Amino acid sequence: MFPIQSSHDRENSIATNNGRKFLLKGETNFQALLPDGSAALVHRPDKGIFKVVLRADYASVENDRDTPFFEKTSSVQLINVSPKGTYLLTWERAATNSDGTTNNLKVWNVSTGECVTGFLRKTISRSSWPYLQWTHDEKFAFLLTTNEIRIYNGSFPELTETRYIDKIRIPGISSMSLPPSIASADSGVMGGGILFAAFIAKDKNKPSRASLYEYLSATASSSPYPAISSKSLFQAEEMTVYWSPRGDVALISLQSSVDNTGESYYGSSSLYLMSQQTTNDAIAVPLPQDGPVLDVAWMPNAKRPPCFAVAAGKMPSMASLHNGRDGKATFLFGHRHQNTVSWAPHGRFVNLAGFGNLAGGMTFWDKNKGKQIPPANPIIASCTVGYGWSPDSRLFCVSTTSPRMNVSNGVHIYRYNGDKVSNVPWNNDDYLPDRLLEATFIPATPDIEYPDRPQSPSLKDLGTGPDAAATSFGISTAPKPIGRYIPPSARNRAGRGGGNSLADRIRLEKEGKMLGAQKVTSNNSTIMRGVVGTTGKVVVGLAPSEQKERKSKSALRREKQQRKKEEEARKELEAKPVIEQKIPDPEKRAKKINKTLRQIDELKQKDPSALNEDQIEKIATEQELREELSKLKL
Repeated sequence: MFPIQSSHDRENSIATNNGRKFLLKGETNFQALLPDGSAALVHRPDKGIFKVVLRADYASVENDRDTPFFEKTSSVQLINVSPKGTYLLTWERAATNSDGTTNNLKVWNVSTGECVTGFLRKTISRSSWPYLQWTHDEKFAFLLTTNEIRIYNGSFPELTETRYIDKIRIPGISSMSLPPSIASADSGVMGGGILFAAFIAKDKNKPSRASLYEYLSATASSSPYPAISSKSLFQAEEMTVYWSPRGDVALISLQSSVDNTGESYYGSSSLYLMSQQTTNDAIAVPLPQDGPVLDVAWMPNAKRPPCFAVAAGKMPSMASLHNGRDGKATFLFGHRHQNTVSWAPHGRFVNLAGFGNLAGGMTFWDKNKGKQIPPANPIIASCTVGYGWSPDSRLFCVSTTSPRMNVSNGVHIYRYNGDKVSNVPWNNDDYLPDRLLEATFIPATPDIEYPDRPQSPSLKDLGTGPDAAATSFGISTAPKPIGRYIPPSARNRAGRGGGNSLADRIRLEKEGKMLGAQKVTSNNSTIMRGVVGTTGKVVVGLAPSEQKERKSKSALRREKQQRKKEEEARKELEAKPVIEQKIPDPEKRAKKINKTLRQIDELKQKDPSALNEDQIEKIATEQELREELSKLKL
């Protein structure tokens, strides 16, 4: 089940969409779903924010389409829902309210629709939104202010006056992030503390810094809170945090708009791992290919060992699977045109796709088996804007929406193996000429648990023959191309057999020479060392050392024979008598000496004070030249 949001719906289409009624009619800007999927909060710019109840039987739902659930919210521009769906956070431009207040950052009770409290925030940065964040259990609320974080009791309705109970002084802080969920009370958080990440922008001679903090509610408000782990970079401008499903490890992506190396027009990015175990210095995540970090996503199942997938590097990029504790790579998905990583809710299936400015190619993988799920034929979902998995991990939805794409708006559903589902209860013609704004699966309610089901049918039932087995491992079965001369200057580069330019990478991809899917073991770990090393320590500006490839016994035997031949040739050359140096022609030598003597006679006729050092030295060689001329006997 997924709700469809359209710019505005035609009057005569309300009851004709497969016999189902529209939940809300009118122009809308944006919407947000409650975490349990019980309702959608839809904003209409002419009236305000409506609370639309979502049930299996659409016909039995009666929502008031004229009166907004949250009053005086028509001018709201940004919204955010608390982790449990108890509160709604909104922001609008600062103005004097009817009651004389100027609060424009407001907290609403989702159950009653009443405004609980408000704060004044004149300016806002979308990279720092939301400015008010709740802990996973909504026990505390963290408010980002100038140079500090103020901590409130998360149960705002129980307070007679909104006053903060603690504060953390962090000079220069520009954004923060709290884990949205924690698997258990004692999951990775020692001492009952609350982990959060903070980004401090650069100031004068101080570099930008991303830090991990732990807030202990039992301490006094005057106690300082030093950073557990931090990373400083002069060129970093923004921070993106990816929290593990247990809430104990944070992946910090630092972005800058300028690439000092000149390799990318879109800036540079780097990825670091921070936790309570990585004290002082953050761990630089070793990536299998040099280039920008395109996407990062944690495996969402907190009951399994933590791991995450990264898509990074120049196109065709490399996607890799990493250990969630030390960041080391454990599996390589191979080179493809991919910039998106999307995990199914159970953590078994993962979709690697190339959306946005790429063609929309998708590949589906079984993480437990470490194999690509057949069919391995190219699956193209062109012009994709929105995407996501169903709660049961069996379906994948892609949508083409406005305002990013104003043509060919629609929704497409795929099974976990890439097969397109044709019987989707969605007809885009019923909404024309309106534009589709958003399409997404409704989250499952807490009382509904979907089992973690494996592939059905199995891999061996879906493909036979050597080609099917090869494609299941992500290895291309293209015919081997005819050998081509590669100049020595272009050999043994990062592209493995050619240069590292765009043309070289495109040629390698067409010839089927790009790296395929494989596990990262001690034998092939040199792949990872080629960029940042297995320890994850990066020395900026220092090129990585060349790694020796493992050679077969026959190759080692041929090298030994070649060295033996070279040694025999060297000894034979040393045994030959040394050829005497050829004596120059006496007549030519005498002619050159006479010419020099004439030049000396001319210099001797000049004033000695006007001669330079070279001319004086030439005059001094007169006697030596005359003796050499007499020995020639000419």
